[in-house]
Amino acid sequence: MGRSVRIPKEKLLQTGLEMIKRDGYSSINITSLAKEAGCSTQPVAWHFGNMENFRKELSEFAQNYVNEKMRTDCSDPLMSFLHTGKVYVDMAFDEPKLVSFIRLGESGTVFSEGSGFVFDDKRNSALAAAIARKFGISEDTAAEFMQAAMVYTHGLTTLISTGVLSCERARAYEMLTDFGEVYLKGLGVPNEIAERAYK
Repeated sequence: MGRSVRIPKEKLLQTGLEMIKRDGYSSINITSLAKEAGCSTQPVAWHFGNMENFRKELSEFAQNYVNEKMRTDCSDPLMSFLHTGKVYVDMAFDEPKLVSFIRLGESGTVFSEGSGFVFDDKRNSALAAAIARKFGISEDTAAEFMQAAMVYTHGLTTLISTGVLSCERARAYEMLTDFGEVYLKGLGVPNEIAERAYK
């Protein structure tokens, strides 16, 4: 009898994530996962019990991967917010199948963390307060700006990742900043301040 191969749980999850990024969520079943990981189907059963449990843990693993990409040490609240938008744009160009999995509900899972690390409730409130101070607007108005920017960014990345919108990455970045400037002006932020916001 052959030697049993011990595959760490994390390797199976990482393998699943790589399969999503390369081939999409529908490519994953117990046989394809085991083949890709270089093992039998037994380790999947040992670690997860069944594929339903694997898929749940893979969803969390993928969300954590995205959340880590969102993290930034930038001290400027608006640039921190823009960083998140640019990460989404990068994913739309570089990992469109992962965007489908995470953002378009391909897995059938509603992610509890919403739109990623930068948009969790505590951080969302802190960012809104910082943006409000920066532009001399109320926190409610800053929160409205953030919500509109999230919706715009989600729409932009969805269109890019599904191939509906064809543009250069640099142009997509410009679209994010153009939206921000126009929206800030609409909130009453003086033109010269809004136009320097992302400089």
